[in-house]
Amino acid sequence: MKAVRSASFAAGLCALAVGLAIDDVSLPAHMAGHGIVVAIAAPLLVLGRPLSALLRALPRPTARDLVALLHSRPLRVALWPPPALLAFVATQLAFHLTPLYGEALRAGPLHGVEHLLFLATALWLWTVCLAVEPLPVRWPPLARAGLLMAAMMLSDVGSVKLMVDGEAAAGAAMTVAMMPLGLGAATLVWTSLLREERRAARQEAVHAA
Repeated sequence: MKAVRSASFAAGLCALAVGLAIDDVSLPAHMAGHGIVVAIAAPLLVLGRPLSALLRALPRPTARDLVALLHSRPLRVALWPPPALLAFVATQLAFHLTPLYGEALRAGPLHGVEHLLFLATALWLWTVCLAVEPLPVRWPPLARAGLLMAAMMLSDVGSVKLMVDGEAAAGAAMTVAMMPLGLGAATLVWTSLLREERRAARQEAVHAA
């Protein structure tokens, strides 16, 4: 499993590099790059479980202090899923529906800030939705799947805006690039159903015995 987590983290870094590299090729590539960063690179990085790896690498007293910090009230609020969804969607819409869109297309500090915010809010969202790290707040799988679906649908408002503005290719590229959010939601539902099926089978076996 450690090898799988390491491979996932490495793949996430590669996807991040690709998403950033194609950002300036064309407007459709720019939008696809954003999707690669938030919907492919971010979940792969989260599935690499960097926090768990850090906790194992730290001295035990320091690791305990970090776990205690994670369970402090401010971080419990920050790691409650709704703020993560709000931050992700607000960032997506701010950079696709407001004047920030045009400003960020120009090379400059704001372009870098845009990428940083996209990655940070995506990591935040995927961390609370995948719930593979030792989080103080963990919603049921179906609720987390709903968050991912909501994130995808609300972010697609930016795609619609692009299409309305005559940038159909860019809007389509953004829509397709965001689809892994929906795939992540479907995977959460599927794994939850499998888990419930196995639990029911175990209970039936116990009763039958």
